[in-house]
Amino acid sequence: MSIATHRDLAAASARATGPAPDAVRALVAQLHAGLGGRTAGAVLWFASSAYDPADLAGPLADAFPGASVLGCSTAGEFSDDGSGTGGLTAVALPEGMVVRSAAALGELSDDVAAGTDAAVAAVEARLGEPLRGLDPARHLALVLIDGLHASEELVNERIGNAAPLLDVVGGSAGDDLRFESTWVAVGRSVSRHGVALLVLEAGVPFRVVKSCAFSSVGHRLTVTRTDASSRTVLEFDHLSAVEAYADAVGIETECVDATAFMRHPLGLMIDGEPWLRSPRAVVDHGGIAFYAAVPVGTAVEVVDAGDLVTATREAVRDAVAAVGGRAGGAVMFNCILRRLQMDAENTAPAFVEAFDGIPVAGFHTYGETWLGHVNQTLTGVVFG
Repeated sequence: MSIATHRDLAAASARATGPAPDAVRALVAQLHAGLGGRTAGAVLWFASSAYDPADLAGPLADAFPGASVLGCSTAGEFSDDGSGTGGLTAVALPEGMVVRSAAALGELSDDVAAGTDAAVAAVEARLGEPLRGLDPARHLALVLIDGLHASEELVNERIGNAAPLLDVVGGSAGDDLRFESTWVAVGRSVSRHGVALLVLEAGVPFRVVKSCAFSSVGHRLTVTRTDASSRTVLEFDHLSAVEAYADAVGIETECVDATAFMRHPLGLMIDGEPWLRSPRAVVDHGGIAFYAAVPVGTAVEVVDAGDLVTATREAVRDAVAAVGGRAGGAVMFNCILRRLQMDAENTAPAFVEAFDGIPVAGFHTYGETWLGHVNQTLTGVVFG
């Protein structure tokens, strides 16, 4: 009888830059070298929107026959080897770490709910059972969602309805801050308004990571009027959103800008932990547009930024401890606003070091998924 070792179950990560053919060749070579002859059960890849996805999706799918292969465009990429923009990162989860998996692409352009449901149905057909019947201790969903059509809340709702017990973790595709077009891919298929859904059964323990490095300052605001279609809050506590926000933060209304929003987003507080809703811009008549929906009746609190790198390191180490003290790999989704903070503070190298050498790949997102759609957060999963 053979006994699987930690090395047998470790993931392989890779990072590459350059023209698409060269970058794909380098990425695939690194992943195969890291796998050391083992077979990949699932591969997740993340690429700058400067690439044509047709130059990436097919070759990467062909390089790992039999594996679930999915990816998306980014607002920057990172691995345990470093962080940057304009390139490719990927992580290959080997068989053994992944017992089985199924992935599907849902097209959202005509009907978000129907497209998400179709992806769920396709995954269920490949697994041969409904998602709601899967053991949540062994199964996990990873999701990549178009980042420009405000579809995340409904996508997460539909997946949550189908799989109410599963952790669903992921991120919204980016396009290098151009805000023109993002894409997601499963196998050789690509969508510019879609969802890529992967459900896997893990052969090792896993733990979800969530880190946002913010704490409440004690000022609560209740949403009393919105324009839901544009994720805009028009009033907090029956005052204009800008006026109420400025008063809660302790600044003049004319100082409500991107700097204030970056430092003081709003948190939906659950058990003392903020689930962030980040303001995007001041709009006409004193409204504030957000990167995530904030419905009427929602009570949120002003939060203050802490040490991003320290919080990341603590969250990762807690996850590693929870899976037995040794991690075989990880997939991570980090908000673009956190990347911009890291750029300003020159802390990207320290952010990468916070993963303690775990084979990891991830990307900087236009929104993060875990128990819903959040902002200014790191979400992900660590595998034992």
